[in-house]
Order: sequence, then structure tokens, then C-alpha cells
Amino acid sequence: MDAPAPASTSVDLELIRSARARIAPFIRHTPLEPSPALEERWGTRVSLKLECLQVTGSFKPRLSFNKLLTSTPEALARGAVASSAGGHGIGLAYAARALGITADLFLPRHADARKLQVMKRLGATIHLHDDMKQARDAAIRFAAAEGKLLVPPYNDPQVIAAGGTVGLEIREDAPDADLVIAGVGGGGLVSGIGIALHPGARVWGVQPENGPVLARWLDAGKPVPVDTRPSIADGLGAMPEEDTLTFPLMRRHVERMLLVSDEEIRAAMTWLLQEHQLVVEPSGAAPIAALLREPPRGARHVVAVITGRNIAAPRYLNLVTTPEVHPS
Repeated sequence: MDAPAPASTSVDLELIRSARARIAPFIRHTPLEPSPALEERWGTRVSLKLECLQVTGSFKPRLSFNKLLTSTPEALARGAVASSAGGHGIGLAYAARALGITADLFLPRHADARKLQVMKRLGATIHLHDDMKQARDAAIRFAAAEGKLLVPPYNDPQVIAAGGTVGLEIREDAPDADLVIAGVGGGGLVSGIGIALHPGARVWGVQPENGPVLARWLDAGKPVPVDTRPSIADGLGAMPEEDTLTFPLMRRHVERMLLVSDEEIRAAMTWLLQEHQLVVEPSGAAPIAALLREPPRGARHVVAVITGRNIAAPRYLNLVTTPEVHPS
């Protein structure tokens, strides 16, 4: 195992390149798939970045591997802790198992049943709480009391840099990409992508209408109170800390935030199945929900990041077979 990287509170292209080299033995360089249907719809080139084909079915292992591999052996020996709606927990469970350490995961009771099953199979210890806030608070207390390493889902330079490795792959595989669209929870992935892309490339973020926290913060130019409701895109339901590193990065690198309804997300899931034969979870379909509605004006090559496919079969079938939300 490599020696831990020096501590840093900033994220730049060099940190992202270092992260890519560090995690390369453990993750896949995922493909770009052309989308003829979207190209026909908007008259411009469109590709899908298939992070749903990543190990564990999500981009999340990139984050956990980089955080763990930049931590000290002493910290790793005590084990890792995270709170998660599901995807981050799977990523940490997978990385912890690969590196031979323990993982304690704190989740809300309503977490997707398949995600819970996968985490348990990977050997993680599961702690269930009534909601996401309680799970996060309990994880923080547990990590402090037990001396274990807390692995944040977004608010950490090495985690953001690992998200940026998705952008680095886009930069190398599609050097003409001038607009990238990605879902936003806590903002780590979209921030890292924005740093990694060629200068001049634009980034749009997508959040559920029911959970528009960072979108509202960006509108206001500062953290403000935001009313939220549950969304089917639970992976985009983060409640960022007011001092999160991702907010100033998003102000610098994200040109536009789009909000999509749960109905639009369901329609996008069905569209991805019909047009690309892809089973995608709601959070992963959010960029397509935006792109089915919003013309990417001025873009020559659009890349939509499809972040994950982890969803229980009964829930997936219920969401994509709701007649009133099928795309025309």
C-alpha cells in the first residue's frame, strides 16, 4: 500500500491525477456510450458516461478507495465508518473488504433493500436509524468514540479528487466534450468533474425538486434554509454542512443547476431502459431527466454522467411501469 498523500484542503488537477493513479488497480475506466436518440432530439453529439458499469454498479468506490489509501495504516487498522443513503455505503464496504479492514455503516431504515443486502454481503456492520440526519450524527459519534476513520461522502479533498477522476476520464476520452451534466447530492462529484475538465468546458448540476439544497444556496450566493421533502432519488438527498468544501468549488465550476421532478426521473429511468437497455437507479437517471427537457444550447458534445444502477428489483419495476410517467 502506498504511503498516505500529504494532507490538503484544496483540490486541483494534480490531486485528481494522483487519485487516479492511486485507485486505478481497484476500479474500472468506464466507457462513453453514444446516445443516438438524444443526438436526434437536440441535433448535437451526446454521450453517456457509464459509471453504472463501475465496480459495485456506482462511481462511489472511487471515493472510498482514495480516502482509505491516503489514510495512515494505524487509522485503517481501527476500521472505517460512514453514513449513507446506500451508494456510499456500498462503495466503502467494497473498498474496506478489498483492503482487509472493517466497515461500520449508518443508514436510514428506509434505505433500498438491495443496497442493504449488498453491504451485508460485503461484510459491513449495519446500523439503522430513523432518518438520514440521525444516521449521520450517529456515525460521527461512533467514529469519535471508537477512534475509527470517518469516510465522508463528499466533504473531503481526497473524496472530491476521486470524484474528479470521472471528469479526467471524460477529458481524455472525449477531448471535445464542452458540456457535462451530473447529479448533485453533496456536490463532491460535480465539483471534482469541474476541476478535471478542459478549461472552457461547462458543467451543469441536477438535483431533485424535492431536495434542491445546493441549487438554492447557489441562487442565494450563500447557505440558506431550504425546505426539503423525500425524493425517489435518495442518493441526491444530501444535507450539506454550511462549511462544506464543495459549495465554493461549485460556485466556481458549475454554470447552471437544474431541478427535476420525481415524475421526470421515472420517465428518464424508463427512457434509459428503452433506448440504452440500461437499468439505472433514480439518482443515476437525474441527468437524463434534465436532458430530456432542457436543450443543451451552444454545446457541440454533451456528456451525461450515469452514476449508478443499485436498486431493488421490485422498486425498479414499480417506478418504470407507472403508466402516467412513461416518456413519449
